[in-house]
Amino acid sequence: MSEGRMMERPAKREHIVILGAGFGGITAFLKLDRALRRRGLLGRYRIILVDRHAHHLYTPALYEIAAIPRGEAGAVTLKPSICIPLENILARTPGAELLGEEVVALDPTRRRVRFASGGELAFAYAVIALGAETNFFNIPGLAERAYPIKTFADAVRLRNRIEELMERGAETLRIVIGGGGPAGVELAAEFVNFLCVMKERLAAGTCREEITLVEASPEILSGFNRAVVRRARRRLKRLGVRVLTGTPITGVSPTTVFLKGGRKIPYHILVWAGGVRPTGALQNFGLTLDGRGGIKVNEFLEAAPRIYAIGDNASFLHPKSRMPLPGNVPVAESEARLAAKNIVADIIGEARSPFRPPERWPFILAVGGKYAVSDLVIVKFSGFLGWILKQLVELRYLLFILPFPKALRMWLRAVYYETRND
Repeated sequence: MSEGRMMERPAKREHIVILGAGFGGITAFLKLDRALRRRGLLGRYRIILVDRHAHHLYTPALYEIAAIPRGEAGAVTLKPSICIPLENILARTPGAELLGEEVVALDPTRRRVRFASGGELAFAYAVIALGAETNFFNIPGLAERAYPIKTFADAVRLRNRIEELMERGAETLRIVIGGGGPAGVELAAEFVNFLCVMKERLAAGTCREEITLVEASPEILSGFNRAVVRRARRRLKRLGVRVLTGTPITGVSPTTVFLKGGRKIPYHILVWAGGVRPTGALQNFGLTLDGRGGIKVNEFLEAAPRIYAIGDNASFLHPKSRMPLPGNVPVAESEARLAAKNIVADIIGEARSPFRPPERWPFILAVGGKYAVSDLVIVKFSGFLGWILKQLVELRYLLFILPFPKALRMWLRAVYYETRND
């Protein structure tokens, strides 16, 4: 495509562009398609899903990919269990379109989005859901030496490096995980089984690997229900994971993690799960940003007329606490549903709805093996029952985005690999 050239589209239909195919983008896309279809509006509007990747990444399962031995499954075998082809998701939306482009800028006045290829696309409505990137907080040595876990390739690279070190049969393997949020906790717990299984296969004797979880805040799982945090803490202790809280990482050398107060931790592998920030492309969107780089939105999740931002890209303070919303899947999906609803309302001339987030969000957290802690707000589960609930929630999501046979097949494959080391 020549630079600056407008992408040619049928003139009879206006475009609703969904920028990003993460949880928020996919939810907004499917909700819009179904709502417009019910109202017979697909003849007036074409929904275009834009993402530089050809798949939807099921990020909650990344920790599992990083803890499945190569002997069980290689990267090619594992990829279909976590990377869902976008063409499969679009199979039931014949009026929609998939555009494989990298978004680099947006003009809110002209309502045009620009791509890395040089092309542009005009739109009537837009939903910005481009996700986040790893934030290393300018900690010296961290970006150069830590393993992030944000993509499928990240998870496979981490898994392979751990196995390489263990196959050398050297000293006790020391793994430090920076960040005591959900990703860090799930990864620390899952690594216990992974490392011990590898030790047994290598006939290397007793499993004495050291896993340390480091969190800058006073407690892990900041903002979560205290009772659930205590259960997760007990589970980690039972698994042998050392937990250090209130100890920010201040620097990283090739062999040592430096903590505030002068404490040092020797390591072989450092994993960083300590934070993300909105994708840097938002700087070129001509919209008002907050200090983190998120797009400021109003009560309707609108950043500018007919332009909505959701998930990690939206800067929205809770109406009661005046605190930012957590950057998790339930929040992104909830915002996506409202953005889709408000776009349809605007099209048909009805009043839009303000975003009214709950004070607490439901969550399910796997903590090693067939054990999970969950807080559904009205009831809490832990142990095997929590794990079963987690599997059912994942199946429900797959059924939302895929035809039944493909959803069931993918779910069964994921459960199979998830339970191999338990």
